[in-house]
Amino acid sequence: MINTREIASEILQRIYKKQHLDKICDNEPNFKKLDQRDKNFVRLTILETLRRNIQIDTIIKRFLTKPLEYKRIKIQNLLRISICQILFLKVSEYAVVNTTVEIAKKYKFHKLVNAILRNVCRQKKQLFNELGNLSNLPSWILKDLKKNLSPTEIKQISKVIVEEPELNLKIKKSYIKFKNWEVIMNGKFIESDILLTKNNGKINKLPFFDEGLWWVQGLSSSLPVKCLDNLFPISQRKERKILEVCAAPGGKTAQLVDYGFQSISLDISEYRINQLKTNLDRLDYKPEIICTDFLNYNPDQKFDAILLDAPCSASGLIQKKPEILVINKQTDLKKLMVEQNRLLEYSKEFVKKDGYIIYCVCSINNCEGYEQINKFLKANKNFSSVNHVDSIKKYGRILSDNMLQIYPKRFKFSDNINGYLDGFFISILKKEKNS
Repeated sequence: MINTREIASEILQRIYKKQHLDKICDNEPNFKKLDQRDKNFVRLTILETLRRNIQIDTIIKRFLTKPLEYKRIKIQNLLRISICQILFLKVSEYAVVNTTVEIAKKYKFHKLVNAILRNVCRQKKQLFNELGNLSNLPSWILKDLKKNLSPTEIKQISKVIVEEPELNLKIKKSYIKFKNWEVIMNGKFIESDILLTKNNGKINKLPFFDEGLWWVQGLSSSLPVKCLDNLFPISQRKERKILEVCAAPGGKTAQLVDYGFQSISLDISEYRINQLKTNLDRLDYKPEIICTDFLNYNPDQKFDAILLDAPCSASGLIQKKPEILVINKQTDLKKLMVEQNRLLEYSKEFVKKDGYIIYCVCSINNCEGYEQINKFLKANKNFSSVNHVDSIKKYGRILSDNMLQIYPKRFKFSDNINGYLDGFFISILKKEKNS
């Protein structure tokens, strides 16, 4: 039987090869054989290792006399997992060292592994003191953050991303008043329809999951549709036409239905569309969904609003999806910026005069948000950035031209409720009547 540490190190190796954790876990035979407790422990170990990736790699480099060869990457990942468990998950040192050394014997690296892990155990306190302030943010994020944020603000983000996030649930509006959700879910409402609760790793075991009365959606992710909610009164929504671009996995799609909008939702990925449909089927929502490349989409109508949740680096989600810290690179960012601009430019053709483009990205990179919109506005004088974010501006920072940037942070929702916010950027662009 394969040890959980070995399974975790194998999964970690695949993540460093640009595979995503959820997909791996869905298809990894050894992981699927584990009981739920061990599955949760493996996922926790991997997530914490990724969140602490720079700190952990710095420790490994300290105790190596020379870098490990590429073919020895299995040993490096085994060390990463083990050091994480010793330093940050407070697992028994004896258990970690002994088990890991036994695994390393298969690769004839047990002496090296034993020496490094015992050094880590002996110098634990010193390592904490020396590396505690070392940021785990990669250079491509840090470089961009330094344009707008002070060292203290960047340090706060670095601190937040290594902490375990809570779970945000979006409750169907029609069911909010009929159940005592705070008691049922052991949580607190942080918006009228967003409930904050603990993440126990078993989403489908929570009450009323099968009944489809709620879905998982971060507060920050819900804000673009809340902007639409403010733009269009309920009495007008049957006449308004909304196009949602890059819709999967469907949180905003469900929100649009829940708020009474008539919408068409597009996504290019068949895999992601199937995810979206599965999620919406559980909720018993049946909006119009089209699997197509938006850049090849040529509708015979124009829309009152286009909601463009553009492909991005997802740097705002690093607390929840820390694989982003090691998967995404500067080269990926440049490609994404080109795609974002193309989608924006194409969107403008299908917006009615006096209509809106809601542009959003789950990113904290200036180049994907503020700079992207500034570029669009300079090239398209018939559009303006409008101030319709008053109701949500408390969550972030208003940049020039009414753009809202939210950074990952601990937020005080009320006197007795604190929770985490994901990073997010939102801009509302209006097509002028006289254009």
